[in-house]
Amino acid sequence: MGDDAEPPRPERPSGRKRHPALDIRIPFFLPLWRRVVTVGFLGGWTVIEFVNGNPFWGLLTGGLGAYAAYEFFVTFDADDFGRRDGE
Repeated sequence: MGDDAEPPRPERPSGRKRHPALDIRIPFFLPLWRRVVTVGFLGGWTVIEFVNGNPFWGLLTGGLGAYAAYEFFVTFDADDFGRRDGE
């Protein structure tokens, strides 16, 4: 391994590593407005799905929105969203 290798990601407080597909702690979401727009979009999409009679997709987008809100606002730590590879 060279010196340019990416440092290991910090583990979750429970000691379990986060599945890569569920890891939304990327530098793109550091600005507050992007996190707010993402959660708002998912919330709006959830309402649209329920209004149109699609409870499966409403629950799916609602769950994604709840997960995003939890990650972005409840457990947010800017150090977890660290910049990678010269960004």
